[in-house]
Amino acid sequence: MNQNKIDINKPTPNPVFTYFSDLIDRDIVDFRNEFVGQLYDIIVKVAQVYPQSAGLIVRRGFPNRKYALVNWEHVEELNPREIKLKLEKSSIVFAEKHDNKEELSLRRDILDQQVVDTYNHRVIRVNDIHFLRVENALTVAHVDIGARGLVRRLGFEKFLDFAVRTFNPHARYLRLERLIPWKYIQPLTINPSSMTIKINVPQKQLTNIPAADLGEIIQDLPLQDQIALFKTLDLPTRAKVFMNIDFKTQQQMIDELGYAEIATILNFLPSDEATDFLERLPQESTKQFLSILESKQAKKLSELLGYSGDSAGGLMTTEFLAFKKGTAIAEIIKAIREKTFKVEPAQFVYVVDDEQHLVASINFKRLMLAPPDDPVEKHTFPKTYYVNLNSSVKEVAYLMEKYKYYAIPVVDDHNVLKGIVTVDDVLSQVIAIAWRRLKKINITPKQ
Repeated sequence: MNQNKIDINKPTPNPVFTYFSDLIDRDIVDFRNEFVGQLYDIIVKVAQVYPQSAGLIVRRGFPNRKYALVNWEHVEELNPREIKLKLEKSSIVFAEKHDNKEELSLRRDILDQQVVDTYNHRVIRVNDIHFLRVENALTVAHVDIGARGLVRRLGFEKFLDFAVRTFNPHARYLRLERLIPWKYIQPLTINPSSMTIKINVPQKQLTNIPAADLGEIIQDLPLQDQIALFKTLDLPTRAKVFMNIDFKTQQQMIDELGYAEIATILNFLPSDEATDFLERLPQESTKQFLSILESKQAKKLSELLGYSGDSAGGLMTTEFLAFKKGTAIAEIIKAIREKTFKVEPAQFVYVVDDEQHLVASINFKRLMLAPPDDPVEKHTFPKTYYVNLNSSVKEVAYLMEKYKYYAIPVVDDHNVLKGIVTVDDVLSQVIAIAWRRLKKINITPKQ
């Protein structure tokens, strides 16, 4: 039997498409044509982009059901009436159940389950599964999320098609197929022992979904699926998604994943985002996180938590780029290229003296246009505007709007550079203030 990888985008000899719903409960016979049972489920190999059939689960008996797993290499023939095996009936061992969590089982794990469409960035429900059949091998080509898939599953397709065709032969229902290629599908099946998703290939596509969209997808799922999907992401993506889910979901993740795992994410977050999160927690929870976090990060966050949430000190992030006077342009550009950023850098570099006093600033554009061997202070802006740690969000917003800054430095009473406030942090505060005011006067913004 040919079990080689099949590319469904290339022509194949005499391909036949079939639906899983057409195969479920089909009779299975041995090589002597003796009845063995009925097809209950299909196990697939997930090492490829389009999974191939690896085994079938046979069910027999009523009401005392029994199940057996038959490797796909023992399938002799698939025909419209039955599935014929190469085995003898007596060699097939039945048990009370078959529930191997390490396998990807289409009926248990995919059919009627919620999955993520990584192309359209949404959560969908699978009504049927579309196979490409070449010889006796089945390759999962699409999932069907349309009404026809559900009708087909219920066994009403012929009747309903006839009725619709009689009254409206041009009905959209008759020609609409809602099939999504498997390569865009992220199943949400949970392995209870590890709380992870079993399939690997489509997970790579999750990192291409904007964090805000991925956050919305996670919030649309049941709690256990939220955790399962979240745990498959790499750490940078996890951190971005954590910043883009609501506080209630964040709290649920603490309960499910524990303080240590969330602390790993907090270590990866920009300090202002981590501070915003910790400020909303009960005091005991905040203390517990600070005791787990890396000492440098814990010290930094403890300091930020001491400032008012609507002050520059409370809004600022301590991730910024600062170099001493006399540093060559080429050296700064090299450092920027080699640095790993938790978030997109704010496009500004600050110049400080030996005591970390703020001296000047320069943006990336000026850096790129300056001669590489020049000292940085030769090309900085004539004047750098800044705010104090206790400056209000209104003052910060005013200066940003007036001088068209995307980020503004924050200094203490001795002019020591402590951090920067970025425009997105100010915007979130201004929107929150405006929203509270609108609610007070009972005005609902237009959608």
